[in-house]
Amino acid sequence: MKITLDINNIDYGALVELFLPMVHDKLVEKDGTGIAILAKIAGMPPSIAGKMIDMLPQETKDEIAVMLVNKNKEKIIESVMEYAEKKGLSFRIDGFEVK
Repeated sequence: MKITLDINNIDYGALVELFLPMVHDKLVEKDGTGIAILAKIAGMPPSIAGKMIDMLPQETKDEIAVMLVNKNKEKIIESVMEYAEKKGLSFRIDGFEVK
């Protein structure tokens, strides 16, 4: 079975506050201007990083959101399955794609 979600009205600041600290070390190792800027933002306190992201153009925010979600897929899948189990549902998520 395949379930598709269309997500709008994303709180990019909250997304960054949650996931950016988790990928900070990986960003520092990568090359590229955009990655370097993101790595510097990741080094800021999460609440400030979230506000910095909110000031970026929409296209850039979308790219960052996709990257952060993709880098944290396993944690997201685990959380969804734990929540479902608490509600009495049993299933396995094999993966998901964010684009």
